Amino acid sequence: MPVKPGPDWRSRLQAWRARQVARPEFRRFVQRLPFSRSYSKAQEADLFSLVTGFVQSQILFATVETGLLQALEPGPVAVADLVRPTGLSEDRLRRLLQAAQAIRLVIVGRDDFVTLADQGAVVQSDRGIRAMIRHHALMYRDLSDPVTLFKGANPETELHRLWAYAGSGRETSVDPGAAATYSTLMSHSQSMLSDEILDAYDFGRHRHLLDVGGGEGAFISAVAARHPSLAVSLFDLPPVAERARQRFAEGPLTRCPRCHGGSFLDDPLPRGNDCVTLVRVLFDHEDSVVLRLLRNVRAAMEPGQVLVVAEPMAGADSRGQRLSTAYFGVYVLAMGSGRCRTPSEIVSLARAAGFSSFEIRPCRSALMATLVIARP
Repeated sequence: MPVKPGPDWRSRLQAWRARQVARPEFRRFVQRLPFSRSYSKAQEADLFSLVTGFVQSQILFATVETGLLQALEPGPVAVADLVRPTGLSEDRLRRLLQAAQAIRLVIVGRDDFVTLADQGAVVQSDRGIRAMIRHHALMYRDLSDPVTLFKGANPETELHRLWAYAGSGRETSVDPGAAATYSTLMSHSQSMLSDEILDAYDFGRHRHLLDVGGGEGAFISAVAARHPSLAVSLFDLPPVAERARQRFAEGPLTRCPRCHGGSFLDDPLPRGNDCVTLVRVLFDHEDSVVLRLLRNVRAAMEPGQVLVVAEPMAGADSRGQRLSTAYFGVYVLAMGSGRCRTPSEIVSLARAAGFSSFEIRPCRSALMATLVIARP
């Protein structure tokens, strides 16, 4: 019988460290050391935040759903004057304000006027963040029994029903209402992501960009605004492409982008684009589907052209990467399709699809995206 390899020295060292940290007397000893006291307190606060994270997210949801943050947008408002817009009694309102102030969403002044704190101001100013906060009500229902979710014992999750067509890449049985829900949410949550991608990669060097899985065109609109001379187009399922056409017909762009409808797995993609983008597309799909998609993209490209993959990617190099890995990994698990991949895993799939030159480029925020730039 072959001997199974044992853990390496790093794993053994971490196991030893975990045993020490688990001992109450060790933790008390560390807390008494001057040079580690602040670190110990920070670790304690992080653990408490982890344990109580759901409560904090529900406080945030309540401030959005009751209209509290919206009511504070114009400026300071007396507590009594927030009763009507929020629909809460003054006693319940003060409890919500106390909780919201504790997690730095609002500030209740000594004058009994309430203003937005920095975090609250960001949430209220960004409709994409608010859309995701409201959308999380579905995800939290799927997470009410996380063990069942990880066992895969209930495939009919709320997110799976919502994104029923997203994992297939096919036109089959695509409900226009589902397409509208999907596209609107993706569009609203795209603005910060687009800025991150545009700052990390200069699309102005290209002549024509095709965004595959481009939704209602939020990303190509941002690209066109940054680079007016760049021709842009998108490819998505027919109901989604039709929504994009309607949006562009009513929008501010002087040149209406071409919106191609079809399946990015089964239909040939438009040719003649020296740049193709996949923005938050791959992590919706399993490896076999990603490989088919990348092969279809490669078939539409010539040497010298560029594929830019942009999405949150797994990793442990920074706090942003760790948060992104945990969140998006569980999100696609509940959705029932896809996974959060490391950049090297995406490179491996792209290489198998026929790409041969790669560059991994971080964005400012790893929470938003990392770029994998591939060339045939």
